[in-house]
Amino acid sequence: MIRIGLIEDNIEYRDNLAFFLGREGFDIAFESDGHAIDYLLALHPCDVILLDLGLPDEDGLAIARRLRAQQPSLGIVMVTARGSLDERLSGMREGADAYLVKPVDFRELMAVLKSLLRRLGIREQSAVWVLQVPQLQLVSPGGLPIKLTGREAKLLGHMARAHPMAASRQSLAASDDARVDPLEFRSIEVALSRLRKKIHDATGQQLILASRSEGYLFGAALRLDGDPA
Repeated sequence: MIRIGLIEDNIEYRDNLAFFLGREGFDIAFESDGHAIDYLLALHPCDVILLDLGLPDEDGLAIARRLRAQQPSLGIVMVTARGSLDERLSGMREGADAYLVKPVDFRELMAVLKSLLRRLGIREQSAVWVLQVPQLQLVSPGGLPIKLTGREAKLLGHMARAHPMAASRQSLAASDDARVDPLEFRSIEVALSRLRKKIHDATGQQLILASRSEGYLFGAALRLDGDPA
């Protein structure tokens, strides 16, 4: 699966990007500052980086220059509020493959990413996860089984049936046999947070994606095996 790194300190904007890109089938890794980016890339090698320039600890131009010297084949897309011609030219000189000015239309972002991936010779590989309901396990494309609780399997199954749309909190509560009230919503959010961590600890991937306005989405192709519904 193609992995995109998000280096963005605006958490809400980063979460929206992660949600959108996950829905498009990308694996997502992210950090909020420049100091952690080398560790991120060592732990989760990325094909493309979406890089904000206005980071709190290290300027994005300096990061781009360093990354381009270290990893010549890495795709670098600058996504920033700095929109003057001089700033765009400076970004390209420092190693950016593309330069987008916020607010970015997601259709433009997808067009840029697809064009860049073609230039880099990177092709999407089939990466289907399998939810084995009777066995209460989620199996990665590489065959790694992740044990689930009954509740986790039920919530994942509901997200799989809602794909490519996000499953709303209300529908997840209904599938979970929960009462539709704020306390039950919080209980579901805690369960999904634990599931997110379980998958990330096993594979390094962030696949339970949240959107405040839409709900929750499994950020990869997911097939149900033995689904009783």
